[in-house]
Amino acid sequence: MLNIKTSVILTVFACLGFSSIAAAQDNVPVPVPESLKNVPFKIEGVDGFLQSLGIDPKAEPKKFSKKELRNLAEANYNDKTAQHFMSVHAKHGVGCLSCHDQTQIKGTAWMAYISNPKMKQDCKDCHTVQADVFKHTDTHSELDCIACHMPTMPMPEQYTADQSKAASVALYRAHMYKINPSPDQTSYIPQEVEVDGKKVTKYVLAKDEKGRDYVDLMWSCARNAPADWTVFEGKGCHSQYTSKLEEGLVYKDQKQIYGELNKWQDPIKSGYEEIRGATERINKLLEVTRLDRDQRRVGLSYVDLATQIADMIEKDGSWGAHAHNYLTQRLSAAQNYIRKAQDILDKGSFSKTPVNPLK
Repeated sequence: MLNIKTSVILTVFACLGFSSIAAAQDNVPVPVPESLKNVPFKIEGVDGFLQSLGIDPKAEPKKFSKKELRNLAEANYNDKTAQHFMSVHAKHGVGCLSCHDQTQIKGTAWMAYISNPKMKQDCKDCHTVQADVFKHTDTHSELDCIACHMPTMPMPEQYTADQSKAASVALYRAHMYKINPSPDQTSYIPQEVEVDGKKVTKYVLAKDEKGRDYVDLMWSCARNAPADWTVFEGKGCHSQYTSKLEEGLVYKDQKQIYGELNKWQDPIKSGYEEIRGATERINKLLEVTRLDRDQRRVGLSYVDLATQIADMIEKDGSWGAHAHNYLTQRLSAAQNYIRKAQDILDKGSFSKTPVNPLK
């Protein structure tokens, strides 16, 4: 898999205002433009990706001055921290250095768009349940967490609601993390402001009910961002402008994505509610059902196994988006455990007084 190294290229575009979308669309390699000759990227093994952006992978870069690096670092730091510190990660004490290792690049360069510090840890180190579920995916196996949760997006002042024009400005790696599975709530909202005595409309990042930024379904699943290496690895993802997937997997608007997402999530949510209701019911019945010790032990074991599956689904929180088929299988197993527990209950007899589970 291509790694974070390739993000060097993407974010450089943002710093220098470079756009080569025609080359990106045609996959035709061209010489590096003058504006990129100072960019210190050294990337091996990703020639296809660079060429898809119209960049010569053999180009020899020069170095930025310390002042230039400092200015880039400051701009990048302000951008990323503004998003990150509104997130639940910051609420739990996760800061920049929790994940990024600043010791790998000297000075301020580690925070700049042109830097590529090693990661101390990544998403799966903390989100262990989600990582365990996602490793069972059969639809997005070539991707990782950032592909959907940290897409490259435009700065608000560069945003356009027209996805056909987004490619040249979708260059900044988002640090919002949370995906909002809404059919109509977008990451950017228009705001009317007064400039030089005139009212103009500009875009700002939207907030959820907790005041946090979020990634909408369009930017998570179907963004027009050919300069995002995760889109490159995802065969253009689901964007009508970049996708190489079959026609039925290409989505033109957010409502269409929402409809497809519901096809995955609704069965998992209903199955989950069924298991929760069944385990609660069986636990209550065990209080008033006479069973021998072995019957009770086995019955409780089945309830515990079903509960563990329900807990895993709730903790994962994707309701099938991470690995729909796998969670469907786990729900089927939980339903089987419930049936077996019910079979044992059916062999018992009713008790007018509460049953001591230890006897």
